[in-house]
Amino acid sequence: MEEHNRVKVDIFGHTYTLRGPAMPERLQRVAAFVDQKMHEIYDKNPQLDLQTLAVLTAINMADSYEQLLTEYEALVDSLEIRQDHED
Repeated sequence: MEEHNRVKVDIFGHTYTLRGPAMPERLQRVAAFVDQKMHEIYDKNPQLDLQTLAVLTAINMADSYEQLLTEYEALVDSLEIRQDHED
């Protein structure tokens, strides 16, 4: 059975207990990143309720992930093409 670490984190003024196989430091970094993004969005839109803020944060982070994934795939393709030409 895989061991899971537990860590308490604060995200937008709420305490959550995260549990997962990642090291506690990583869970804390991820939570801090989410908290930072939520505050960035809230600072521009202070009328947002918590649920809407959380959804907008998730959408923004998913968009960033999608963009990074696209860039990563293009880079891998470029490296594969370069390697094919060198062979």
